Amino acid sequence: MADGALNLTLSDYTVAKLTKKAEALGVTPEALAAMLLDQHLFDYDDFTWTNGDPRDPMQAVSEEGARDWSEVRPEMEAYLKAQLKARG
Repeated sequence: MADGALNLTLSDYTVAKLTKKAEALGVTPEALAAMLLDQHLFDYDDFTWTNGDPRDPMQAVSEEGARDWSEVRPEMEAYLKAQLKARG
């Protein structure tokens, strides 16, 4: 099993359900089974999260310096027009 291969014996019911759902998703039953097992066995604690644990609630975003879209839009449109003009 060093290559990640594993043989499983599934019930007829499970094979039928897996095959039907895999067909609907356009993947092989084997690929769907692997995806479902990966999702079911996934554990956040098995990984080191460089930007913080995604289960933690997001920190409040400061609105200091934020501007309304109606103020920013003309600047953005001018910038995009200048970029398009510069490219050709």
